Amino acid sequence: MDEFEEQLVRQLRRVDAPEGFALRVLDRVSEGAARKTPLLARVLTMPAWSFKPRVWVGGAIAAALVLGCFAAEQVRVRQQQERAELAQQQFDTAMRVTDHALDQTRAHLERAGFKLGD
Repeated sequence: MDEFEEQLVRQLRRVDAPEGFALRVLDRVSEGAARKTPLLARVLTMPAWSFKPRVWVGGAIAAALVLGCFAAEQVRVRQQQERAELAQQQFDTAMRVTDHALDQTRAHLERAGFKLGD
């Protein structure tokens, strides 16, 4: 085994729980169960009118999430369009510079006596 594996084995070795640990856990669980009513029991004993606000809030949260996703998508599309427009402007500029350079080269060659075919 390499050093990493040995360290992993050391770190993951079995360690016995302290004495009385299981009893303390069971005591806490039983205390918590005595203090709290189970969620299902609370839901089943709720009056019917109390569910409506929760449904409304859930719907509002869902609508907000959908609107947030839509807005994020619109921002992404707008940024993509701006990048495309910038790339087009850069391409157009590069083509104008290239065209100008070719015109100058053509003029120099013609002055030097070379015949260029169109």
